Amino acid sequence: MLRWIKRYKWWLIISGIVLVIIGLIVGGIHLEEQRQAEFKQEMIKEVKEHNKDILEQLNYDDPHKKVKSLIVDYRTVSHVPMGGIHFDAYINDDESLKFNAILSKDDEEFTVLPAYSNELWNFLTGDK
Repeated sequence: MLRWIKRYKWWLIISGIVLVIIGLIVGGIHLEEQRQAEFKQEMIKEVKEHNKDILEQLNYDDPHKKVKSLIVDYRTVSHVPMGGIHFDAYINDDESLKFNAILSKDDEEFTVLPAYSNELWNFLTGDK
């Protein structure tokens, strides 16, 4: 009878250790997901705060003043490994007039670096 108790004790100890390890792994994964979600919310907040700067850059590239509105797709906001925030957007409620851009911070000043689609570039520079 004493042998069974000793074996049972070892199984309890081993299963307890395994459960603690699984709990630590699951808890660590949850904390990392939560941290990433908070970081993404901070990036979205930065993009929203600099919406005016994005419009200024678009107006700089728009000699005919065709840009009426800007819509940022906040689902596409992501961190750039070299620094900055990448996002996609489109203008005038027309998803074919899209561009992607990087919002970067240099010495306390934010810079918008856009990359226009062909349709948007033709729209901005054309005489339509």
